Amino acid sequence: MLLVDVDRRRVWIDGQQVLGVRERWKDAAPIYVTFAVARMLAVNGSTFDGLVRAGLTAGQVDDALARLGKRVHRTDIGWESRQVDGLVDFAIACYPGPGGVRTRWTSDLTLVEQAERLISAGCRISGRASSERPGYPAIRKRQMPYRLVAFTEQEVDMAALGFEQDTMGFAGTELVRPADPTIFLTAAAAGYTDRTDDIITANTLLRADYRNADDAASLQGVRDRLQFAADSGYDLRHNLPS
Repeated sequence: MLLVDVDRRRVWIDGQQVLGVRERWKDAAPIYVTFAVARMLAVNGSTFDGLVRAGLTAGQVDDALARLGKRVHRTDIGWESRQVDGLVDFAIACYPGPGGVRTRWTSDLTLVEQAERLISAGCRISGRASSERPGYPAIRKRQMPYRLVAFTEQEVDMAALGFEQDTMGFAGTELVRPADPTIFLTAAAAGYTDRTDDIITANTLLRADYRNADDAASLQGVRDRLQFAADSGYDLRHNLPS
């Protein structure tokens, strides 16, 4: 799969950057907020007040819109991507990753049971595992993925949930306590209480270690669905014929 950031002259092929300078994010907090705003504007757009109601401050929204620059513009009904679905690939490919602390775990529980227990502890599931639970966007049905990825805002007693520390590093569950403070905010803005928003899910797939054809197909499926939703959302907002 090919992803291109034309403005900054960067190219990714199958998740690997093959052209352009790899930026070092010196000021992570504003960058994380900028990408959060990009994710919230990518499909349905939003008003300034709507972005604030999602959990950001007015100053953060101002700064994020300024950083997004010509990628976004203000219309009579709010802010949105300047180009239909133009923020989708940008938000997937250019997001610097959640950072933070990652730990890996194993369990004899089934994947569904693992996900249920992690969600009950307040985690959000991301990546390929999202297709295994009822009600998730259908990415692609398959056997247990290489790794279940879960995001958490606080410490989780993994032993009490039936997990053991993974010392081999070949399989199991990856628990991420992200440096990015907006992961849960944008999940809530998307109406999700059990998983990350679809753009973070796509980025999780993009960054999967030992990616295979299933990961690539899943990523393409999420990306296609987001672009279709962005196109449809634009038509609905502007009363255009579908």
